[in-house]
Amino acid sequence: MKSEEKTKNFWSDSFVARLYRKHARRHFAEMHELLAKAILVNNSKQVLDIACGPGDFLEYLKDRDKSIKITGTDIAPGMVAYAKDKLGEKADIFETDSETLPFKDGLFDVVTVMMAFHHFPRQLDSLKEIKRVLKSGGICFIADVMASSEFQKKLWNFFEKLSGVRGYTQHYTEVDLSRLSEKASYSNFTCEHVPGMAKRYKVCRLIKGN
Repeated sequence: MKSEEKTKNFWSDSFVARLYRKHARRHFAEMHELLAKAILVNNSKQVLDIACGPGDFLEYLKDRDKSIKITGTDIAPGMVAYAKDKLGEKADIFETDSETLPFKDGLFDVVTVMMAFHHFPRQLDSLKEIKRVLKSGGICFIADVMASSEFQKKLWNFFEKLSGVRGYTQHYTEVDLSRLSEKASYSNFTCEHVPGMAKRYKVCRLIKGN
């Protein structure tokens, strides 16, 4: 089975996926709060959450500001079905990968990717596609676990390949993401640690230039 199919199956039907749907919102509460504040302070009205999983962040954001139009995508059909059932008319949810988004150019004020970018097999292509659907001056937030060194990155990736259960996984450092941001021609890149969470959890902000 191809690694991307493993990713779809794992995040649709596995025991871990079911646990994630049940407990992720509580585990990532600090991350959701940090991102929501950053989005709301900019008066953003069109938000896309790629790899939205069970839709926890979209629901959290909508509860904070009901005027925001929220959209989610995920590659795993099980997560899409769950998010659609959970959110109903609050959000539009689509089953698609991050490289061929079914949206017109310049639609979104903000695009978020939480705890998923390390599962993207073509990370540079994904960043370019995200940039396409962002408005001029729009922001891409990538919130993820990031290795603190090349050694840690290689160690994490070694154990991921050894187990092979989650499908495609490729961990990276903040430096790696900064270089990808530059290659994708974003105008600005910054990262910060998520307060209240382990140091490996970071939120990076990539801005599409005018």
